[in-house]
Amino acid sequence: MERMSTLDAGFFFVEHENVPMHIGAVAVFEGPAPALADLVELIAAKLPAVPRYRQVVRTTPLQIFRPVWADDEHFEIGYHVRHAAVPAPGGAGQLRKLAARIFAQRLDRARPLWEAWLIEGLKDGRWALISKVHHCMVDGIGGNDLLAAIFDSGPTSSGLRPPRGIPGRARP
Repeated sequence: MERMSTLDAGFFFVEHENVPMHIGAVAVFEGPAPALADLVELIAAKLPAVPRYRQVVRTTPLQIFRPVWADDEHFEIGYHVRHAAVPAPGGAGQLRKLAARIFAQRLDRARPLWEAWLIEGLKDGRWALISKVHHCMVDGIGGNDLLAAIFDSGPTSSGLRPPRGIPGRARP
């Protein structure tokens, strides 16, 4: 277990019902969407590069001490990688509305504090990836850790390449 920094503990404790403290991103891609199972496999393979994404926050009674990061013994990738589709016609307005609904919901504090959504149904054959990570897990640029790992195809990557439809995959 690792104790959370004072700044990150502040981000964790300042959250309440009307003030979610997560950071979100929407990335839109050309071409057909990958299969959800392929995306789940890719993310699962990249998680060792970002161990925080498999950890939960544990607090102390009366919050006397800063919370700690602990490995989630019941980690379930299927909870964190989700799938949805925008309604027709699949334009920017429909994507913004779906993203707003996703970002309006707080993350479950009993689980690692992140979600990734595969979004289908965008017009012109496009698809999107929506990422949501609690602010206490990131330090600004660190928020890109999982996304950077997903799209990393360099020599230090896990060797698993993005599935068909995800940028970075070498075409046969």
